[in-house]
Order: sequence, then C-alpha cells, then structure tokens
Amino acid sequence: MNLVTIEHLTKSYTERLLFDDTAFSINEGEKVGLIGINGTGKSTLLKIVAGLEEPDSGTVVRGRNLYIRYLPQIPEFVPGDTALESIMRDNANETHYSSAEEMQATAKSMLNELGIPDHEAKMETLSGGQRKRVALAGVLMSRAELLVLDEPTNHLDSSMAGWLEEYLKAFRGALLMITHDRYFLDSVTGRIVELDKGKLYSYQAGYRGYLELKAQRLEMMEATERKRQSILRNEIAWMQRGPEPGPPSRRPTSRGTRSSGTRRGRSMTEMWSWNPLPAAWAAQLWSLRACARLTGTRFSWRTLPIFS
Repeated sequence: MNLVTIEHLTKSYTERLLFDDTAFSINEGEKVGLIGINGTGKSTLLKIVAGLEEPDSGTVVRGRNLYIRYLPQIPEFVPGDTALESIMRDNANETHYSSAEEMQATAKSMLNELGIPDHEAKMETLSGGQRKRVALAGVLMSRAELLVLDEPTNHLDSSMAGWLEEYLKAFRGALLMITHDRYFLDSVTGRIVELDKGKLYSYQAGYRGYLELKAQRLEMMEATERKRQSILRNEIAWMQRGPEPGPPSRRPTSRGTRSSGTRRGRSMTEMWSWNPLPAAWAAQLWSLRACARLTGTRFSWRTLPIFS
C-alpha cells in the first residue's frame, strides 16, 4: 500500500530549479535511501514528504491518518528542557507505552545507547551532535508508520551507528532517510532513490546494487544519444546532397489522381513517421531556416519537394 505518492513535482528555491516535473512514492514497510549531490534538494524532498513544505506544483497524496515522524538536520528544542524532558515531551501522545515510567525507562535506555548518559543535562549545554542524538532518540521512541530521517548517522561513532543500524532493520514501519554512510545505506535500505538534475531515479536495490544499475542506465542513455546523433547526421547529409528527381509518370493523370510529385511528397512525409527524433527536431529540420543553419546552404522552396 502506498503511504505517500508525489506526482509532477516541481519546486524552485530562489532561481534554482530543484525538482522538474518528477515523481516519488514510498510503500508500507519500505526502507528507502535518498542520495544526491549536496544542495540539490534532498532535504527539501524530505520536508515535502513530511508535510512541512509544499511544492510549487504537483500533487502530494498521503495515506489517511498516516503517522509520520521527522528528524530534521538541525533540531529545535524548548529552552530549559533536559534531555529526558525533551524526549518525554515529544512523545507525550504515544499510547503504546503502558505508563509514564515505562516510557521514561525506554527513553533513558535509548539515550545511553546514543552516548547521552546524563539524562538531566540541559539542552542548552549540549553540543550540536548531542542535541541531534537526543532528537533521534525522541523520534525512534514513536510508533510512526513512516520515519523521515535527515542524516541520522551524523555525530554517531561506530558502536552507535551499529546500534541504530540494527534498530532500523528491525523497525516494521517505512523509512525514508538521507545519509552519507554508504555501508549503512547498503545494510538498511532495500531501495535507493537518486536525485539528479531535478529528476528522481529509483533503483530497487541497496547501495551496491544501485551502483551497478546506475552504470547500466547511463550506458543505455549514451547508446540512445549515439543513435540519435547518427540519425541526425544522416538527415543532414541527405539535405546537403539534395533530393534526386523522380522518374516521370507513364500513366496519364486523371482528375482526383495524385501526381508523381505529390506521391513523392507523401512518401517523404511517411518517411518521417518512423523517425525516432522528437517532433520538435523534425519540425526544425523541415524549416528553411533550420536547413540553412545546419548545412550552411541556401535553399529555395523548389529544393524541397515536400512543400510542393
């Protein structure tokens, strides 16, 4: 079952286009890693999925009563809260704990696993990395159907990262996350989504499989481009040679019968029907201005029988 479906997503930041009519979806129980060059819009996509930001255009459909918990890059806290108080406040509406004491014991255990032994430390006194770990513990305490995590492995040592890896692998809900830890991605996720030049590309594999599938996609794109360039060169060469005159018709032309020139024009028109070039390219090539620009030759209307 789809938890979140986004179609025709377009979003700009100032004058930079982040998403160009692209799509994304995540299913129940699916674990997805989002990768891409820094500054391309990965965090923006997470905010759109979590409902914290709206696209410029496109549709975002979330499951009815879908429960999402979001970990931002830079968490915010209530001034004066301790680490334990902050977690308890963030999970006040969680009903799967039998009592406040059980919730508190779970929170303390998570804080210990994430290297925060002083549960009564004021949030203002903690470093940026410690604050991020407190926020991570608060998100993991929930029974969300979808966890949206922006760089959860930042500020974790190897033992903390190992604990988080096992926790997320056992998590029964869906997961969408950004992380620069390639091993972590390969171990936890079952699908990689790459953000590249405003488009989202999905690979049904971990990080290692993504590398192989991406190489195949790039090879196919290069082969398609080589074929397109070859067809374009052939068409330019045909125009430079000029059309060969057709043989005169031996049959008298009666009213309602096409002349040989008309038939020739029709056959040339049909030739374009199988041409894999986009329609825009075909239109350009058949305009005299495009011909002059591509070949450097002056053409008259009589030169191209297609217009006769």
